[in-house]
Amino acid sequence: MTNSSSVPSPQPNPDEQTVSAPALFQLPLPYIRFLIGMFISRLGDSLFTFAIPWISYKLTQSSIVMGSMYAVSVLPIVLFGPIAGSLVDRWERKKLMIFTDISRALLVALIPLLHFAGLLQLWELYAISFVLTILSLMFDVSTVAIIPALAPKQLTRANASYQLTNQIAELAGPLLAGALIISIGGFHSLWLDAVSFAGTLIVLMVMPSFNKSKSRTSLSQIFKDIGEGFRWLIHSKINLSFSFQAMIGNFGYSAAFGVLMFYLLNTLHLNAQQSSLNYTLLGFGGIVGSIIAVPLENHFPRGKLIPVLLGIGTAGFVFASVSQFWLAPGIAFFAVTVCNTAWNTIVTSVRQETIPSDMIGRVLGFSRVLTRLAMPLGAMTGAALSEWTDPRAVFAVAAAAKILEVTIALITPIRKL
Repeated sequence: MTNSSSVPSPQPNPDEQTVSAPALFQLPLPYIRFLIGMFISRLGDSLFTFAIPWISYKLTQSSIVMGSMYAVSVLPIVLFGPIAGSLVDRWERKKLMIFTDISRALLVALIPLLHFAGLLQLWELYAISFVLTILSLMFDVSTVAIIPALAPKQLTRANASYQLTNQIAELAGPLLAGALIISIGGFHSLWLDAVSFAGTLIVLMVMPSFNKSKSRTSLSQIFKDIGEGFRWLIHSKINLSFSFQAMIGNFGYSAAFGVLMFYLLNTLHLNAQQSSLNYTLLGFGGIVGSIIAVPLENHFPRGKLIPVLLGIGTAGFVFASVSQFWLAPGIAFFAVTVCNTAWNTIVTSVRQETIPSDMIGRVLGFSRVLTRLAMPLGAMTGAALSEWTDPRAVFAVAAAAKILEVTIALITPIRKL
């Protein structure tokens, strides 16, 4: 409908114009710039993810040490998630993100610096990884909190674009990381990771502030914030339902994903090329899920779409549990990852719409404690089942977890969305 008023329309601010691109990318230019910076930074993260296991193995020749690095990446979220969330709400988010970006770059650069000085020890690697996880948590929660300010009228599209950026980086990153580690070594590749933080740092420097710092940041005030975030979450039935869904889903997914390589090599007896094709399907699933989230939400109510997505994921895991086809795990994880990514995109938009901006940090901080704690528990359960029985039983457990997610969607306020 056109406006009949004779008052001329105001000229748009250049920073508020949208780019001429496919529908998924018709977003405000500041957000497009932020996504480009994030993509550069996420490619750097892939270097770190691949280099750290390589470095830990070179230092110790121990597979146990390599595995324990995963626990280090989860433990800080469980221990400090609510505190990090409180700081996101209490401090100015732009300054916090700049601080965490610079700090992470310096910490990553410290690893090759210590190595070339002949001072790098295993405990230092653990300590640096631990602190990096805390800083990354604050940056990631801040990102979710600022998206409504960057694209207030296009939340699902903005979240889908953010998911797509991450998924493409995760698909391309391992290829880049493998080539760089082979050509220049794991330690030298970390220099490139440190430089990659400039991708987001430069973009953040030219952005306006998103919120003002609160006056008090005492320990007692932080604990008060944590209590407020916890009470808000448990009284918000829809957000609490999402947290329980994510917790159960992460348990099942981690159980299956944790034994995927073991299943491909020891049960299906696949070669390296066949195994890599299964993993490639998983990566493409995330990209497809990011692309379809917006058109799906435009055509179907969220309350009906969410259980259907989770139901398709259930079917994927069921297929993997009954099929001996060599590509069955890849097909299953493709379906699951498509649905999980679309689900996460939609749910993030709902959270941004329902959680007050000044509380989103501490609420998400508590939520992540629940969801991340389930991941190592799921991985350990999957490993134990693979030892005790047919590894395909793990996919049945993951399917059962998906069924519980569907049930939550059908009996909670999620169905009314």
